[in-house]
Amino acid sequence: MVSLSAPPDRTPTRRRGRVALGVVTALSIGIVLYSLPAYLVPGDVNPRVDIRDDVAIHLPFLIVHATTAGLALLLGPFQFFAGIRRNHPKVHRVIGRTYLLGGILPGSLSGIVVAALTTSGPIAMVTFITLDIVWFYSAYRAYRAVRARDFAEHERWMLRNMAFTFAAVTLRIYLGLFIGVQMPLLETVYDGEFERLFAVAYTASAVGSFAFNWLFIEIYLRRKQVRQTVPAGAAQ
Repeated sequence: MVSLSAPPDRTPTRRRGRVALGVVTALSIGIVLYSLPAYLVPGDVNPRVDIRDDVAIHLPFLIVHATTAGLALLLGPFQFFAGIRRNHPKVHRVIGRTYLLGGILPGSLSGIVVAALTTSGPIAMVTFITLDIVWFYSAYRAYRAVRARDFAEHERWMLRNMAFTFAAVTLRIYLGLFIGVQMPLLETVYDGEFERLFAVAYTASAVGSFAFNWLFIEIYLRRKQVRQTVPAGAAQ
């Protein structure tokens, strides 16, 4: 007896993907609009992090990192819009090149310097340096793959890269959550010193935004691979 099973229905998966991409796009644009203007006015820069006054290059490198990483965060989601890829491939290529050369390359290299100078402690420093390194490496692997016309591999590495780019968003989300969770402990654990509470929350947010984003995208890629290997029909 021969039995043919119906092809798996991909519609709910595609719908969830479009919703997720819409959320990522909205959050990315929102963070850029909130954070980036503080670094764009010459002579009136209002950095969102503490600056080491004894190191002259700290602020200039922070400005470069903030603006180029902001550009990457702004453009990143649009690389995954299927309509742009299918109907406007030239626009897709321009977005990709600007994202990589104008965003990731200067953003990751300047980010390493900024991370090395951070005032947030050694755990945050190591986390941010590692993030910048894998951010650059994943972009490099994506570039190599597209040059070799291995578009499936290119997509996988771009998804990883975007997960690292999106750490700028999840860090701020986690920061608010970790501050809120710890507020009942402000007097008993931190002796009323909000700065100490904030330092713990910031370090936890830095680690969490990097580790959880990476874990999430690897799980997503594994599940996607499994779905793609499910046969459309089976013989008995």
